[in-house]
Parts: sequence; C-alpha cells; structure tokens
Amino acid sequence: MPIYENHRGFSIRFVFVNSVTETRNEIIHKNVIGNSKMKKLGIIAGIGPESTIEYYKSIIKLFQERKTKNEYPEIILNSINFTKMFDFVLSDDLEGLVKFLKTQIDILENAGVDYVLFASNTPHIVFNKLANTVNVPMISIVEETCKIIASKKINKVALFGTKSTMSAGFYQQAGLKYNIDIIIPNKDIQDYIHNKYMSEIFKKEIRPSTKQKLIEITENLKAERAIEGLILGGTELSFVLSQNDFNNITIFDTTKIHVNSIVNKMIE
Repeated sequence: MPIYENHRGFSIRFVFVNSVTETRNEIIHKNVIGNSKMKKLGIIAGIGPESTIEYYKSIIKLFQERKTKNEYPEIILNSINFTKMFDFVLSDDLEGLVKFLKTQIDILENAGVDYVLFASNTPHIVFNKLANTVNVPMISIVEETCKIIASKKINKVALFGTKSTMSAGFYQQAGLKYNIDIIIPNKDIQDYIHNKYMSEIFKKEIRPSTKQKLIEITENLKAERAIEGLILGGTELSFVLSQNDFNNITIFDTTKIHVNSIVNKMIE
C-alpha cells in the first residue's frame, strides 16, 4: 500500500484501483504541486521568536502571491536556544558559535532541505565560515541587503542592530564589494540601541519614546554623516521603524529583503 505525502506535509495512504483510474490524491498532487519538485526551506529560528513568526507568515504570504493560493511552501523550522547562541556572541567565542550553529544546520540538512537561512542578522557574524563548511546552500540576509542598496545607487547608509551586528564588521565587509559605506553610531549610541533592542524591541515591546529616540538618532546621522539610508540590521527593528517615519532617507528592512530573496530561490 503506497504512502504519498501531500502539499501540507501529511502522509496519505491509498490503494490503486486499477492502472488507469486516478485516485483523488493523485489529482490533488497534479493540480496543486504540479510536476516540478517543490524546494524545501530550512530556517534556523527562535533568534528571536517574534521575528521568526514574521518570517514564517511573510514567506507563506509572498509565496502564495507569486504562485497560487492553493500552494504552501515546504518549511522546516529549527528553533534553537537563543540564550546559548548569544552567549557565544557576547563572549566572542566564534569557534564555539560555528560548532553550535553547524550542529543546528546539520539537523536541517539531514531533513533534506534545499536552502538554509538564519532568521536573524547577528549569527551572520560567522556566516562565511559556516557557508564554506556545510553542504546545503545558505541565503545571507547581509548579502541580499547589500545587493538591494547597490541597486538603488545608494552609497552611504547607517546600520542599527545588536552591538555585535553594528560593530563586528561583517556588514561593512559585504558593503565594500558593492561600494557601500556602512557607518555606525558612536559607542554610547550603540549601547543605547543595543539595550533598547534587547530589553524591548526583541520582545515586540514598542514604546513611543524609544521610537522617537531612534528617529532622532537617524536624523542626526543624516545631518552629521550625510547618510542616504538606514539598514534595519535587526529583524525586529521593523516593528518600530519603517519608511513612513522618514522623508529624506531610504529604509532597508532586512527581514523583507531576505524574505523576497528566499521566495525567489524557492520558485526559481
């Protein structure tokens, strides 16, 4: 008795009546999935939970807009221990971080995914090392963001995110390839952004006073450093800042950019 898996991931068992009669599930398979193999996406998730939810919903929504409302993308989430991961970052134990994340990616790779991504900016601090170690292709939020900035002919942008994302240099290094000058605020402002990010925004606690201060910091960078854009280098930052908050600079929502690239890969 053959077992088939439908587009929602449920196993369906049926018996062939004869060689010419199609079963109901065969018809569903043809009409919904088609003849091409759907690409399976693996997400290193939980870093943090709120942005993981946003990724999941956004990927499905955009996938259905690009394909058909009857289809759902195949997604496997590996929700990891954020505290353990971030402890490696805070202690600057990048070797330990690589080993930890590789183990998590291996779980997805063994599940047969076609692509892997981090639903976060911060772990990209070791993205290149991991991409050269694992066997499954990885989709970088940093690389995809820099491509979009370059496509808009913008050459100077500010970067907000966790302190590690702002100061580790991986965004700046990627920007060099595209002739983009990626600048960060001074140390005190970095500390302010990081603390507000981790204590409020990460948990989707949106406070008007924090939002206004972030807008003020951005406007000051525009006046003092002549930035043309701002990278929301934390996947939760789009909960508090958007293009609607600014008239004179371009906002680069890394979550939205990443999701668009992911769906492109899944349907190509």
